[in-house]
Amino acid sequence: MAVLGSSIDKNSAEILQDELTVPKRKSLRLDTFPRGTDNARIDVRLEPLLKAAIEANVRSSMARHMRTLHMSSSSELLGEEEAAALQLQEVFNKLSMVTAQKARTSSRREVYQLFILSVVKQVYLSVDQQLQECREDLDEDSLLGEASARGAVSRHEKLWRFSRHQSMLRYLVSRELIDQIHSMELVGRKQRKSVLALSWPVAEEMLFNPLLQLSDLSDEAAFIEIYPFLLIKPEMFRAFEQTVLDVFCNWLPDCPVRRLSGEQNDDLNTLQLRRDKGDFPAYAQVEAYLRAIMSQSEYQRLESSWFDDPGNLTWLLGGDGERGRPGFWDERRWRRFQDNLLQELEKTFHKSGLLEMAFASTMVPDLYRSLGRKGALRLLYEYLLGGRSKKELLPILQQFKEISDLDLYVERMDAMRREIKQASPAQRRSWLIKMLEGYASLRRDLKLSWEMYRAMDLIRLLEKPKDLALSRANALLQEFSLHQEGEAPEVKGHVILKADLRGSTELTASMLREGLNPAAYFSQNLFDPINTLLQKYGAEKVFVEGDAVILMILDQSSPPSQVVARACGLAYDIIDLIMRRNRESRQMELPELELGIGISYVAEAPCYLFDAGRKITISPAINKADRLSSCTGRGFVGFAEERGWGVEVFTVEGSANSVSGENQCYRYNVNGIELDPPAFQHLTEELVLKKVKASSYGKDTSDHYYVGRFPDLSGKTRWQVIRQSVVKHWDGGKLLVPSAVKKSENSFYELVTDPEILNRTREKLSGRN
Repeated sequence: MAVLGSSIDKNSAEILQDELTVPKRKSLRLDTFPRGTDNARIDVRLEPLLKAAIEANVRSSMARHMRTLHMSSSSELLGEEEAAALQLQEVFNKLSMVTAQKARTSSRREVYQLFILSVVKQVYLSVDQQLQECREDLDEDSLLGEASARGAVSRHEKLWRFSRHQSMLRYLVSRELIDQIHSMELVGRKQRKSVLALSWPVAEEMLFNPLLQLSDLSDEAAFIEIYPFLLIKPEMFRAFEQTVLDVFCNWLPDCPVRRLSGEQNDDLNTLQLRRDKGDFPAYAQVEAYLRAIMSQSEYQRLESSWFDDPGNLTWLLGGDGERGRPGFWDERRWRRFQDNLLQELEKTFHKSGLLEMAFASTMVPDLYRSLGRKGALRLLYEYLLGGRSKKELLPILQQFKEISDLDLYVERMDAMRREIKQASPAQRRSWLIKMLEGYASLRRDLKLSWEMYRAMDLIRLLEKPKDLALSRANALLQEFSLHQEGEAPEVKGHVILKADLRGSTELTASMLREGLNPAAYFSQNLFDPINTLLQKYGAEKVFVEGDAVILMILDQSSPPSQVVARACGLAYDIIDLIMRRNRESRQMELPELELGIGISYVAEAPCYLFDAGRKITISPAINKADRLSSCTGRGFVGFAEERGWGVEVFTVEGSANSVSGENQCYRYNVNGIELDPPAFQHLTEELVLKKVKASSYGKDTSDHYYVGRFPDLSGKTRWQVIRQSVVKHWDGGKLLVPSAVKKSENSFYELVTDPEILNRTREKLSGRN
């Protein structure tokens, strides 16, 4: 047995352990929801359109996989597959954002946890229900077919095939549906993070745990699609883990996994398990497996260690997983450590009699799939191990009518057996690493699936009107719904964006002198691109002329949306559009355009009147945005000479109003964007804004900066930097910060357009600086 000191010292072992990551997961907080009318579980109602979309996808997926597995199925649903997938994507994406905003408004992330857990549970329940219906149909056909001997045999064969492949069918369909949900959650994670400050309210590896896709842990054909065959029985898992610990506890003395005590090593029959199967029979199987292999405190108290990240073993052993980066393995002494560790593992597994079993477990899935999943999987495994001779095996295989070419079947078995026996040392170590990765994945997934089953077991999905009415009447129902079809969503507020375009008169005159068409220029280079932006951000026109653009985004209650963030993204794009036109104007020696943008939010719906059939929007936000977009302060001597882009608000000595006695405010807005206080406040409710010191940008320390991220509809992350500054005083030579001013009462908010600040923000918060 190698000893630690022969290759690395104590300090080196500590360095290794520092590199091993310990997963940090947000805990589930379902205990914050009231128990439903059964006093045991949480009553949940999912949007009916979502449930229907899930069921449609289950039916089409099941029809396709039944045909693949040569099982009885109808081909009618195969053509509906694409439409079903699009419907699921549309409904899920809308409902997930509605729920995320609902969770943010209530300051309860657990609302989104309950939603996504309910969706995953609905997927598995729909798959199991559809399987049950298929089974009942086949049973009924079998009984009705007794009058015809030929028909009865055919139906009996279909029923036998369905029974044989039912677990595999459940795995394939569940995996496909869960992968669809996973893909949609991956696409929406940036937007979800901008709302909840968290990409995954439920840990990704727990929510989409492949172990949940197995309806029966003892089903060998489905089990080997995910995990090594050797570990299908808890006693073999324990023997394997014991061997692993014998090695790792020598090399890494602070090995975090505790061995089971003698008391915990009792027969499974003495353990108190679940009294019922609940909605998922595999829940009890997972619990029984866990109790057989690890201490209850480890999985019930959710204890976490570096053993719970399979990438750690991959990294330690030099595999090709996610953490298989070079790191300090490039150094000679660490490579020696790695070689010695692999050598020690191989010797210990050989001594315990598990090495060849590990190799066979690694190879048998590919062999079984290449044979069309025909025959008995355990027979193949035993043959690869040398536990059965060909002479003993052939009479058994001849009884399987599904094996049409027995000679080819045996030939492939022999080829795989020779491959294992003739494998090079490097190949054998590769198989061993793969086996260890499978072990680590199963160990982690068992713990996480137990937590998932426990969480889903707390959820009761209601559908019957009587149950819904009772739960709703008692204020116990947790509903995740869109607005009713045909019903217009309530408008609870709106954003007005005013773009004050300056220089259009000079540009028009210059173009006419040059014989150019200004009407075509403004249409193609300004108004048409703005129309495209309206669609991108869900905005509508209020007023558009040559030197003014007023746009509006409605804040609807269902689905709630990031209206101010969208208005900010739209403002950025309009500024960028004008800057690109100016670069072209400089090349053509034409005057450039200047812009000032104001954004105002009002927490009420706009009013409308109609003039000769034309709808006119009435809103106090229009006047506010008009004032914010203006540039009234550039005429003061000495003020604007050295200023470039941006916004500034200031008072001037001697400009006091004759009635109020207060100094008049002037605005400097050149290619800048100003938000009124209600718009800024609403933005803080839409996005997670991080406060950044002004000194980080080398700016006036009396200012504060707030930074957030907003993914646009294409999924591109848009950084938004807001500067909060006090209204200053212009004394004729410089701007002064008034003394004893209350910043919250005398502030303005600038959406920063300075490219230097935006680039520094992106680099700083992306971890590159």
